[in-house]
Amino acid sequence: MSSCFDLKTDPRIKPLQPDPRCTVCLAGLSEDVIRIVGGKALTFQSHIRSETKKILADAEKGGWSSPETANEILRVIRGVSGVADPYKPVKTKEMAQAKSVFSDVKGQVGSDLRSLVNLAVLGNSLDFFRSTDDALACVAEQAGHELAYFHDDLDRLQDFLAKDPGLVLYFTDNAGEVFFDTPLFKYVQSLARRTILVVKGGPGFNDLTGAELESSGMSGMFGETMDTGTDGAGIDWRHVSSAFSALVGEADLIIAKGMANFETMYFREIPTPVFFLFRTKCRVVTEYFKAPMDSMMALWKVLYATQ
Repeated sequence: MSSCFDLKTDPRIKPLQPDPRCTVCLAGLSEDVIRIVGGKALTFQSHIRSETKKILADAEKGGWSSPETANEILRVIRGVSGVADPYKPVKTKEMAQAKSVFSDVKGQVGSDLRSLVNLAVLGNSLDFFRSTDDALACVAEQAGHELAYFHDDLDRLQDFLAKDPGLVLYFTDNAGEVFFDTPLFKYVQSLARRTILVVKGGPGFNDLTGAELESSGMSGMFGETMDTGTDGAGIDWRHVSSAFSALVGEADLIIAKGMANFETMYFREIPTPVFFLFRTKCRVVTEYFKAPMDSMMALWKVLYATQ
């Protein structure tokens, strides 16, 4: 099923509008991180809550996306608490469980593009707002089955990959997803002249960094990897490295996994096609598409109507 707009004829997509539910969600996220870092002192909690209110106000004035706002909140909590990577234990557990589930289901998945994309989007069931056990149970239950996408542009991806593409960037999301991304990455790598796996440049929430690739023994599996030069969910364009920005400018295609990448890239002018692959995990994004909750999106975006 296709969504109600056509990026080929109207590239000026209406952005997500500020929503009070985002503020409530981000404030709750701050409380979760306080709990994770063990901030029981009342002065610590009071300081973080005060800083969170300031960040939320700045975000409203500056028109920041929810991931950008969440990243600023997490940076403040990391600085005050001294805990450099609050979600490290979460990521360690998530990767161990995801590796086990992937081992169980990989034999059920075909080698064609649609089958590999299905596996990758199922991997996007993982989220720091959701139980890892529940998310991976969803993957195990649906792996190898046909999936229904609310927006399905897989044919456009197939056509692009058939034309001897040059540089393809694969933007990762949650740490445990990398196991379910690997078969799709390898497929793209076999068709493109150059394919780079992009991870975060520092710890954020449960997003994949080079540290997780190293600790899981996967750092040499992808041929070429690069990080964004900054931390946090999605792509925080205010803080990315010049090397990352240059790479984006050189790319022929970006494959962007996860809703945070959608939120921070879809409404930005990027001079290359982007293929977004994610599940709609919040009401605001779901309602933007007028889709059912937890819809699967395989969404191709080009900047110009002539592309």
